[in-house]
Amino acid sequence: MASTIETLERELGEAQRERENEQRAVVRAENAHEAACAARDEAWAERPADDPEVERLTELVYRRRRELYEAIDRLKAAEGRERRIKSRLMYVLPAERRRYLSGEVDEEFEAFLAAIRGLYREELPEVEISVVTERPGELDLRGDATWRALERLYSGTVRRWVEIRAPSPSPALPALAAHISHYAGGHTPRIFAGGEELRMPPASAPVRPGPLPGYESPEGRLALARITTRRYLDENSISRLSKRPEGLVQIAEIARLYQTMNLTVDEIRWRLEQLISLRLEVLRAVYRLTSERRRFSFYEIARAARLLDSHFPDPAVAAEALLEAVDRAIRTGVPLVDVAYMNVTR
Repeated sequence: MASTIETLERELGEAQRERENEQRAVVRAENAHEAACAARDEAWAERPADDPEVERLTELVYRRRRELYEAIDRLKAAEGRERRIKSRLMYVLPAERRRYLSGEVDEEFEAFLAAIRGLYREELPEVEISVVTERPGELDLRGDATWRALERLYSGTVRRWVEIRAPSPSPALPALAAHISHYAGGHTPRIFAGGEELRMPPASAPVRPGPLPGYESPEGRLALARITTRRYLDENSISRLSKRPEGLVQIAEIARLYQTMNLTVDEIRWRLEQLISLRLEVLRAVYRLTSERRRFSFYEIARAARLLDSHFPDPAVAAEALLEAVDRAIRTGVPLVDVAYMNVTR
């Protein structure tokens, strides 16, 4: 029995073909209507309005106009069907957008891929890593039903993904893909071995890759932080964070922590945007609280952190107050934001 995604992908393909056919029908109807109007106007200029030929061409114009309106109605109906199927697909595919590479691909990202390739050169001497870009209207339907559904769903946009190609399967390929995914915003690279696509096995536990050669220095860690945060934040936000390099690195660490949770790209982006203004010590406290998986929601922690960070001039005091507020809220059962507010007003 076909899965829901397979069924919706097939229906979306049919709906898109129907919409394209109706678009061509509208163009043909428009051309026929314009030709009839031109012929009627030409006859009208040379003959009286009650001339049989003018009346015949006028009736032809009305008929072509009705045909045009009917073609437009059919096109609108086809577009509505396509939108409804896309809405259903977006409901069942929220987390699958990680198969696409978000953010800009610049020289820094290309250098990062080259460093990854060098790290695995001994285990995978013939491996190739590249970034593939598909333009609007172009479709890559080589993959499984989920991939085909994504391609049809986002066919009107520019899509990018990382492709890993090797002559034969190897146990090192998933490790290489996981290494890229860790720094590239959780993006899932496509793996091809011997001309066939391999599915990356789901990780049983979050994998934290070892140090990447060439990136052990503070400048290297900052470059990796920019690579990660560019998957989520715009350039204005990254420029603000770049004025506080340690804060940018900590934001990237929080983003990588969120990648191990069941969060979509948009959910991670929203969370990071709430943390941009926090100082380094408070960011470290947020990271610690998030990694400990306390029972508080992100919204509670972020709101309490912003409240305390804006109140205390010393960021270390603000971070300590946040940790104490969490412990007190756990002991007393008082909401975390209320505890933080009491620290501010007392």
